[in-house]
Amino acid sequence: MKIGMMLGFEDSIKTMTTIACEADRAGIDSLYTVDAGRSATVTAAAVINATQRAQVGTYIVNAYAREPWMTGIEARDLNEISEGRFVLGIGTGNLHFNDLYMGIDSTRSRAKMRDFVNIVREVVVGRAAQRVRYQGDVHRIRWRATWDPASATLPVYLSASGPKMVKLAGEVSDGVGIGIMSSVEFVRDIVKPNARSGAEDAGRDPDALVFPTAATISINQDIEAARNASRAAICKLYHPIPHPYYDSQLRQLGFNEFADQAARLMPLGKMSEAMALVPDEVVDNMTITGNLEQCAARINEYEGVADELILARTAQRNDTKTMSDYDELFELIDRQQK
Repeated sequence: MKIGMMLGFEDSIKTMTTIACEADRAGIDSLYTVDAGRSATVTAAAVINATQRAQVGTYIVNAYAREPWMTGIEARDLNEISEGRFVLGIGTGNLHFNDLYMGIDSTRSRAKMRDFVNIVREVVVGRAAQRVRYQGDVHRIRWRATWDPASATLPVYLSASGPKMVKLAGEVSDGVGIGIMSSVEFVRDIVKPNARSGAEDAGRDPDALVFPTAATISINQDIEAARNASRAAICKLYHPIPHPYYDSQLRQLGFNEFADQAARLMPLGKMSEAMALVPDEVVDNMTITGNLEQCAARINEYEGVADELILARTAQRNDTKTMSDYDELFELIDRQQK
């Protein structure tokens, strides 16, 4: 199992690239940027230039904020800059935020993502003068590349959580990008069988699918402090409004009561009340939380289930806002690579 790291929420791009450089030296397999407060593709270019060996990707770019042709062109350019180290992760973004931030109707998400991924996969490998033609229900393309791509293949992952989107990811993408609160059971028993079924229905080889999985990691030698940080991070997924993907994952795993409570309390800003209601099972099974040894043991539980575990660091109360905050995480990465 590969070990990756999620970036994109740092206070500056300089901080992000410094962290990426140190993670690369520690032997991390991959580094991913996100469309959130920053552009995933611009920051991916910065990370590529700051690193030497790690794979760099997006996890994810928001398809509703982009067009498939330009997304494919950007991926080709990033792959060339990185000399073949780039992987493209695409998703629908937060459907609520799409409406709040951009006023975009994202209700036809499956039809859009089917077209989007199919077009992007054609664009990223299109050879010079080769015709790329696609007519879908939402998107179409008529295009020819000006020059050959930097490499013959470029993986395209589709981020998915709900059962219908997971099945679509199996039908059209190279890998199913699974969100940041994914327990071993969720990946193994829910996502993988559904995605493989989608691949089989589409006449594709299900064994060719890969399953990169993102997970929050709250690492602190003060175990209770680590657990509190995870509780806070979980609750923040419901503020200012519930994030539909993570709400869905909680409910698919049977935590409906907590999901209802968080959806009621967090939009009102009642963090302390919501944190007190986070079930221990959610912290234990849907996050990687504890001291260095406990986090290492949790990571090992994903071995053989996820092809790649992408760690999203949870901020700690005793953070100093310096690189020392990452010391334990880098030590953990170094251990996992030995």
